[in-house]
Amino acid sequence: MIYTYDGTFEGALTGIYVMFYDKAAIETSQLVTKEHFQYQLLEETRDVPTDLEAAEKVTAWILKDFGPYMMKIIAYAYLKEDLDYGTKLFRYLKKARKIGHRAEESLGDPDISAMYKAYNRVARESHLLVGLLRFMELDNGIYYASFEPTHNCITLLIEHFKNRLADQTWVIHDTKRGIAVFFDQKETYIRHLEAMAFVNLSKREHQYQAYWQAYFAHIAIPERDNPRQQRQMMPKKYWKFLIEKPRAGRENNCDIY
Repeated sequence: MIYTYDGTFEGALTGIYVMFYDKAAIETSQLVTKEHFQYQLLEETRDVPTDLEAAEKVTAWILKDFGPYMMKIIAYAYLKEDLDYGTKLFRYLKKARKIGHRAEESLGDPDISAMYKAYNRVARESHLLVGLLRFMELDNGIYYASFEPTHNCITLLIEHFKNRLADQTWVIHDTKRGIAVFFDQKETYIRHLEAMAFVNLSKREHQYQAYWQAYFAHIAIPERDNPRQQRQMMPKKYWKFLIEKPRAGRENNCDIY
C-alpha cells in the first residue's frame, strides 16, 4: 500500500497515524508526497488528508514514549527535504516502537541510522551557518543576510539571531527557496520573498566591507595558503555570500549573485 500526503510535517505525522492504525507492513508500505508520487497500474494507494488532531496524537506518543530528543531528530530530518522522508519516518518509528525507549541509540539498524544521519546533516549545516551568515546594512537601516542552504534550515537560525541581534531590525533570506525571516526587534515573521538582483547598501556598509576585505587580504600569508583546508572550514558553496570573497559589480550596490 502506498499512502500519499501533502508534503507538510503535520501531513507526514498524519500519515504515520493512519499507517499505524492500518497496521501497514514495514516491508511493503510507503508514505510519499502527492507532488512527487507517480501512480502506477495495480498499485493500491490511499490519500491521507492532513489532520492536526491525528498529528498531535503522534507527537504526544513520541514525546511520552521516547522523549523530546527523538522529536527533534524527526523534525530536523524533515528539513533535509528528502523525497523518501515519509517512508523513512514510518520505518524509523516502526523500529523504534519495537526496540523501545532507547531506540535513537540503535544506530546499527539501517532504518534508525538513516533518520539520525538526516538529522545530523541538517544540524551540522545550521550550526555552520550561525558563523558563516553575513549581514549587510541597507540604506534603510535594515540588516540583510542572504544565503542558499542545502537544507531548509532557516527556521533553526531564528532564535540565535533574535538573541544575538535583539536590538536590530533584520532579514534572513533563503534565496534558493524564496523564504525570508523578518525580525522587527519584537516579533519574527516568515514570508515568501523572491531573490533580488541587488540590494542598496548604506554608506557605512560600503566602508565596512572595504575595511574588512583589506584586513582579510593583509593578514593572509601566501606561503601558508591552503585552499583544501579553507574549503573544509568554509565550504565553497557559501563563498558567494561572504564579504571577504569580493565579486565584481559591487561598487554601488551589492549584487547578491
